[in-house]
Amino acid sequence: MMRIREHLDEVKGTGKYIDDLELPGTVFLGVVRSPFARAKVLDVSRSDRVLTFLDWRSVSTYMPVRPDPRSKNVVKMPVLSDGKVNFVGQPVIAFVVKDRYEVEDVIDEVGVDYSQEKPVISILDSIKEEIKIHEKGNIAIDLNLSGGDLDQLVNSDVTVERELTQDRVVQHPMEPKGVIANYDGNVLTVIGSFQSAFRVRSDLQEALGIPPERIVVYSPPNVGGGFGNKVSAYAEYVLASLASIKLGRPVKWIETRREHLTNPTQGRGVYSKVRLHAKSDGTILGLEGTIAVDLGAYAFTLNTSTPSFISSLLNGPYRMRFAKIRALGVYTNKPPTGPYRGAGRPEAALITETLIEDLAERLNVSPVEIRKRNFIDGEFVTPLGVRIDKAGYKELFERAEKVYYSMKERHKGKPISFIAFTEVVRSSPGEGAKVRVGKGEVYVAVGSGPHGQAHKTTFAVLASEVLGVNPEVIRIEVNNTLLIKEGIGSFGSRSAAAGGSAVIEAARLVLEKIRSKGLTVEQAINSDETFEAEVFSKSPDLYTPGVHIAVLDVDKETGQAKVLEYYAIDDVGRPIIESEVEGQLIGGILQGASQVLFERAPYDDLGNPLFSSIADNGVPTAVEAVRRVFTEYVSTPSQTLSGARGVGEAGTTGALPAVFIALEKALGKKLSGTPYALP
Repeated sequence: MMRIREHLDEVKGTGKYIDDLELPGTVFLGVVRSPFARAKVLDVSRSDRVLTFLDWRSVSTYMPVRPDPRSKNVVKMPVLSDGKVNFVGQPVIAFVVKDRYEVEDVIDEVGVDYSQEKPVISILDSIKEEIKIHEKGNIAIDLNLSGGDLDQLVNSDVTVERELTQDRVVQHPMEPKGVIANYDGNVLTVIGSFQSAFRVRSDLQEALGIPPERIVVYSPPNVGGGFGNKVSAYAEYVLASLASIKLGRPVKWIETRREHLTNPTQGRGVYSKVRLHAKSDGTILGLEGTIAVDLGAYAFTLNTSTPSFISSLLNGPYRMRFAKIRALGVYTNKPPTGPYRGAGRPEAALITETLIEDLAERLNVSPVEIRKRNFIDGEFVTPLGVRIDKAGYKELFERAEKVYYSMKERHKGKPISFIAFTEVVRSSPGEGAKVRVGKGEVYVAVGSGPHGQAHKTTFAVLASEVLGVNPEVIRIEVNNTLLIKEGIGSFGSRSAAAGGSAVIEAARLVLEKIRSKGLTVEQAINSDETFEAEVFSKSPDLYTPGVHIAVLDVDKETGQAKVLEYYAIDDVGRPIIESEVEGQLIGGILQGASQVLFERAPYDDLGNPLFSSIADNGVPTAVEAVRRVFTEYVSTPSQTLSGARGVGEAGTTGALPAVFIALEKALGKKLSGTPYALP
C-alpha cells in the first residue's frame, strides 16, 4: 500500500493548524454580532480596554461577490453593519485586544441598541415580497431557462410532480475558520485555513483596494476540512487585515464553534416544484417547474449562481428532450448560503431522482428498468446546453444492475433504492503548477488548497511518473500565492483532474529541458543548474457518473431510520490513489445520508437559530453513521492529462437521493423534503 505522507503528522498529533501558529507581537480580533435577524443599529457603547475599534465608518467596504451576470438585484454584505443588520450573527463592531481571553469580556462590555424589525424567514414568504429586506426587493435573480424541443410537451402521456424543501445545513469541518493577518508596512501577509489562497487574495484585493503583488496568502501545513466553507474570504479576514494595517502588528482571529454556526456560509436551502413529462412507454420527455434558492441576507461569493446551476443539472444521466425551468434566488434574514459539499449537485439529483422514482411507480415499471430505458450512453448535450463528456455509462449501469438484484436477494423484504446521477467536476479553467529539478531536489508547487485529500502524495505520484524518480524524494508545496503566478484552488472535485494535469504538463516541460542538455533526471537533480517550468494548464469541465444503492430499515417502535448497507459504483476516471478515492466516496456518502436522516439548521419565525451546537444540527456520531459502505468503480480516463475525474462530491450527490428514496419505501409514503422528521 502506498504511504500517504499527509497521514503521519495527523496520526502523531504533530500537525500544524492555523491556531498553532504564533507570530511575535500577535494581538487578537473580536467581533460583536447581531442578536437580531433584522434591525436598525441605533447606538453603540465602547470599551476602554481595546487597542482599536473598527466600525462601518472606519471600514466602509463590502464583501466581494462573483454573481451570476444575469442577477437583477445584487446586494453585497457590508464588512461591518452599515446601520442595519439582516441576520443573527452579522458583524456589527470589531475590536482588537492583547490577550485572546479578553475577547469575550469586551464583547460583554460593548453595548448596542437596536430597533428590531420583522424578518423574512422562508423562501416562499420572500417571493411574496410583503416585506422587502432590501430597497429593490427580495429577489436577486429570476431566470426563465428553457431549451431543447419544447414541442415535445404535446406528446406527454404521463406527468408526475414533486414539491420539495431541502432545509439548510451548517458545514462542519473539524477545524473552524481562522486567519492571521500581518502587515509589514508594504506587504500584507495573510495565513489561514483556506481551500483557495488565490481566491482569498483576490477577495482581499477587492475589499481592501490593495494591489495583488502586495498581498501574500497561504495556508499552514494542515487545514482541517472545508466542504466549500473555506474557499472565499470572509468579513473577519478583511477586519483582521485592516486592524493589522492600522496597528502594524499581526492580528489573529480564530472562529469559535458558536460563531461558525451562524456565520456565512451555510449550505442547501432549496425549494423546488418540478414536473416530469413522459410517454406511456416510459420514455422521458423533459422537465418543467421552479427552483428557488434561499441566498440568505446578502449576495455572497457564488450564491446567486446556485439557482441556474441546480437547474442545469436536473437532466441527470438521462436522454431528456426539453427543459423549462424558472430559477430564482431570494434574500431572507438568515446567514448567506454558499457551496457545501456537492454545491447544487446533490440538490439536483434529489429533485430528478424522486421524479424518476414516481414515474416508475405510476407506470408500474421497475426503478431499474425506467432508468435503463432512458440512460445516456456517453456524450450528450442536455436541453439546457450542458455538454456531458464520454464516460463508462453502460458498464456502470450493467454492474450496478447485478449488484441491485443480488442485494434484493440478500435483504428480502427490506426497502432498497436504485438511483443514478452524473455530476459536474469543475476542473475549468485549469490550475497552475511549477516543477523544478536541480541542486539536490525535485520540487513541485501547485495552486490547489488541500484540506484532507492527500494532494501532496497525489501530486508527487504524478510528477514521479513523468520524471522517473521515487515520489518520496519529491518536495511538494501547495496553496501559496508566492509560489506560482496563477492558481485556482480546491473545490468542485477538481484537484486531481486540474491540479494533477498541471503537474504533469510542467514535469514534461522540465523533462524536455533536461534531455535537451543530454542529461538524465538523476544527473539533473545532482547538478548545480536548475531546470524549471511553470504552467497554467487549462482543463474542461468533466462529468462523473454513478449508480448508488441503499438498503434501509425503520425501527417500528422508535421511528428511527438506519441505513443497513450502501453500495456505490462510480466512474472515477483514473484512480491515482485508490484508498483516497474510497475515502472520499465514503465520506461524501455519510454526509448525504446524514442530510436525509439528521441534519438541519432550523430558525424560528423571528430568525433566531434553534441550535447552539453541532449536536443541535443533527450531525451524527459514529454510532448513528452508515457503517456498511461498499465502493466499486469503473475507470474511463478523462480527457485531462491526469486521466482523473473528481470524486469529492460524488458520494454526497448519490447518497442524498439514494437514502431519501429508500426511506420513502420504508415508510410507505412520500416525503416533502429533508431532513426526515420522526413521527
